[in-house]
Amino acid sequence: FNHPWFNAQGSLMMQFVDDTRHTTASQQSATITKHQSALTPALFINAYPLRNKILSLRAFAKKSFRMPTFNDLYYTDLGNASLKPETAFQYDFGFVIEAPLGEKSGSRRSLVRRVRLQTDVYYNSVHDKIVAYPKGQQFRWTMLNLGKVHIKGIDVEGEIDLEPWKDVRLSGRVQYTYQDARDVTDPTTPYYNDQIPYIPWHSGSAIVGIGYKQWDFNYSFLYAGERYNQQENIIYNYMQPWYTSDLSLSYRFERWGCKFKVLLEVNNVFSQDYDVILNYPMPKRNYGISLDVGI
Repeated sequence: FNHPWFNAQGSLMMQFVDDTRHTTASQQSATITKHQSALTPALFINAYPLRNKILSLRAFAKKSFRMPTFNDLYYTDLGNASLKPETAFQYDFGFVIEAPLGEKSGSRRSLVRRVRLQTDVYYNSVHDKIVAYPKGQQFRWTMLNLGKVHIKGIDVEGEIDLEPWKDVRLSGRVQYTYQDARDVTDPTTPYYNDQIPYIPWHSGSAIVGIGYKQWDFNYSFLYAGERYNQQENIIYNYMQPWYTSDLSLSYRFERWGCKFKVLLEVNNVFSQDYDVILNYPMPKRNYGISLDVGI
């Protein structure tokens, strides 16, 4: 359905999956076939309450179905052949405010070229969520299903592009996520209603860029808040927040009919000590250089 200020779209899909496995043990072979099917409806709505469409509202409700991948099932020391498909009911409501500005405002050049603000609030009910989980041995992980997980959160993202002088570009982008993802499978377990492993409540990023002709310089900041490395949210499993800063400088040019881009990077500028995953320390300050060629 389409209207100048409103449109809606719906879909209904039926999925059929046959998973056939051949096993050999003690000189005997067997063939195991699993039949899976799922009906996945979806509804998407967009509305434009203002005539200039600077503001857009959006919402969707859908059911999703995900089969385990081949690696999820069979990868050495990681795969779990008993994994069940993941099913999720997802609901989202959000808005976008975007104001692209022209080359000039009256007789003067417009300083602000574009402003964009995007926000989404969502709720997911996930059954048999597929996650990677530590076995308790260093460097040993496995895939498993979490019976039922309720996820609610909010994503906020803002962007701005500026052009204060000719050939000079300034840009900024900030992003924040709040996510509450709780295991509600079994009320008798000690981790019932606890945050699932390695999902921080708060995370975000910020990027500032400066460009002049073919040169571009960027500073980025990443942050991940407190989280837990096991299913129980106890002090023994607590992991502190981490953050890092990165710098990059690039130069673009054309030669011999090809487009070149040289990129220099300094990652973890302040040489922070942090683990994204327990016992997997990340590199301190490190450097990189790359050359991209477009033909």
